[in-house]
Amino acid sequence: IYCVTFVNHRCTGGFTYFTLHFIHATFCIEPRKTYNASISGYIMKFSFEEWKTVGTGPAKHEEPLPSEVLASSVQGASLLGIFGWSGGFPVEKTDDAKDGEYAIKLVTLDTHEISSSFVPALTAGSLFTGTFNAGPAMSGDQLSCTRFGVEYNKKPLTLKGWYKYTPGDKYMNGTDKKNVTYPEGTDECAIQGVLYEAVDEEENSVTLTGHDINDSKYRVATAALSDGSAKADYTYFELPFTFLEGKEYDANKKYKLAIICSSSKDGDKFIGAGGSTLIIDALEVVGE
Repeated sequence: IYCVTFVNHRCTGGFTYFTLHFIHATFCIEPRKTYNASISGYIMKFSFEEWKTVGTGPAKHEEPLPSEVLASSVQGASLLGIFGWSGGFPVEKTDDAKDGEYAIKLVTLDTHEISSSFVPALTAGSLFTGTFNAGPAMSGDQLSCTRFGVEYNKKPLTLKGWYKYTPGDKYMNGTDKKNVTYPEGTDECAIQGVLYEAVDEEENSVTLTGHDINDSKYRVATAALSDGSAKADYTYFELPFTFLEGKEYDANKKYKLAIICSSSKDGDKFIGAGGSTLIIDALEVVGE
């Protein structure tokens, strides 16, 4: 479609694409909002207005849409009820929104008293672009459950949105579940974007996980929140993507973009505080 006429149409899950300057594209724009045609580039936006109900019984929970783009730790944590857990879910919708009716709430769960080896000592509330596969957790490899990134064919410029954060009271290190410790410290949240190469040297598909999202050689550019401390009121962030040393955007290459938000910045190491709560709204990436 070659046009710059906006059609008032809502994407499933409040996921918004808009591309300008006579680019071959599909326009999908949220109703009740006005967009200025002077905006250039490509915007990926999540409004968290639409959710779907999944599961039954103690595993019944809600997940943000669109499910083909967004995943979260609730997809695995919803099974905690099997082990007697009744402390809620790490990902929920909330009406404490900055824009619209809903926002997303991420909560860290202190799960160290669950004896099963399948359950980590700490379960951070996390939201990310990509998919979640609970299979590896059955062998104790929780970090392989998170498969980060969706296909992205633009050069990312900024990651922005609104957030508020309350750290939990009891900071803990659950890296060794059999020897949980409580060092001095205060939990912090994390919001970051990672652009990485989606194909390796042998033309095999690349998908980063919790094991290598922070240090893989395929990473090209990152944007990260520098201040993850407590924020009682909604706080705006606009994070520029910085290209790593020796890396640059190549329009001829294939990339994936991972947006990752967590209620505990070291949740991948099972370090944080139960009850830490991160609320996010109007999350978007601007590219060109």
